Amino acid sequence: MPASRQLHKALLLLDRGDPGRGERLLRDAVTGAEREGDVVTLVTALCCLGELLIERGRTDDAGAVLRAGLAVRVDDEHEDLCAPDRRRARQLLVDIATRAS
Repeated sequence: MPASRQLHKALLLLDRGDPGRGERLLRDAVTGAEREGDVVTLVTALCCLGELLIERGRTDDAGAVLRAGLAVRVDDEHEDLCAPDRRRARQLLVDIATRAS
């Protein structure tokens, strides 16, 4: 299954209240997007996974995932598609830091 479909399915599972399966599919989407070279899906999946990990109380893991999303090299052609998730990742990292202090 393409990574973009795995991401979509993960979000449906999360909307239905199944965070365990949603997390597994988000991780699969990350792996698939890396393999496929799909930077847009990769950045989105990492941002969604980071947010889910925060919701589940795993802020250390979330921080690492969000930083990984920000570290993805995105070319000019895809930057506008990745920008909202990158902004969200930065804000979530600020929120994590604020809670920790």
